[in-house]
Amino acid sequence: MLHVLYFITRKPSLSDEEFHRYWREVHGPIAAKISQLQRYVQSHRIPFPGSNSPYDGAAEVWLADETALAALRESPEYLQGALADEPNFIDMSRVEWLVTHDRVILDGPQTPRQVKLIFQLKRKFGMSLADFRRYWLDVHGPIVCKLPGLRRYVQCHTVDAAYRYAEPRWDGVAQLWADDEAAMQRLLDSREFREESWPDGEKFLDLSHAWSFVAREHQVLWPT
Repeated sequence: MLHVLYFITRKPSLSDEEFHRYWREVHGPIAAKISQLQRYVQSHRIPFPGSNSPYDGAAEVWLADETALAALRESPEYLQGALADEPNFIDMSRVEWLVTHDRVILDGPQTPRQVKLIFQLKRKFGMSLADFRRYWLDVHGPIVCKLPGLRRYVQCHTVDAAYRYAEPRWDGVAQLWADDEAAMQRLLDSREFREESWPDGEKFLDLSHAWSFVAREHQVLWPT
């Protein structure tokens, strides 16, 4: 299954509140009509210390395969519906797509009450993609799983097809869930994060290009 992340930024003419309300209440139902979507989540950025990503959120959809993705891009529900509506609330000059495969490292709850930390990641210069993926999965993954208060942890690995024409901006996205903002702050303040997880990231990541924000999910299509 493909996990597509669409990082978006609000139009300058809209306030944060107006942007998030429109995304949830107006755009969400429009995008939900796209038949190829198996799941659809809006990750709405919330105020949180240390966030450095330029984006205000991420639309996340799951599709069966590349055929479904191609069909989505040609569907009237996308072209005349969701895509046509985007300029009403999104700054179309500041968006970014990423197509990934999920690797669930810690399988825990995923609820709208939680918050999640979204890291956009790039491997260190000179490191092969295979070595990056191997290190992220086999070495770094178990270190992150030790973080106190971590409820769920997913690595989203950029698909091979993205490298056929050019080097993608990111090699993947890490998503970490905690119960609430206070729990997320305790996780980031913990010895395990400061002395183990973050220093280990320097071994395989270009941390100068590691963007992050904290979000709360709005689950638009979420089959049980």
